[in-house]
Amino acid sequence: MFDLLGTRTSATRTSATRTSATRAAAIRSAATGTSGTRDARAAEPRPVPEQRPAPQIDEDPHPPVGPAPVSLPPSVARLAARTRLSAELLAALLEVDGRPHATLDDMERADALADVLLARRRQRVIQHRSAL
Repeated sequence: MFDLLGTRTSATRTSATRTSATRAAAIRSAATGTSGTRDARAAEPRPVPEQRPAPQIDEDPHPPVGPAPVSLPPSVARLAARTRLSAELLAALLEVDGRPHATLDDMERADALADVLLARRRQRVIQHRSAL
């Protein structure tokens, strides 16, 4: 066993000896200006982490997301478009209903609407290409 100064002590001390050792440690810490439980380095001030500047009031913290990059595979691009449309539809549903929170049914409905709208769009594109 070790005391507060790191010197080895015997494990067969009595409670009276422990109390006197605790008092001695308290006297040593008071004399050196450190507490018995903290290291002297811990009392040094820590540097403040660098903070980001706050956004301007008229600045949008979430810039609008454009279309998916062209380098994505078509299946991934379709999924990204469906996810974006589903999120927009969910926000519109909540706004129309005047509710602050969405339920699972709302999310499923928005996702199903997005799927139907994108399927209709694909059909229109196919019909337009075949007409040319």
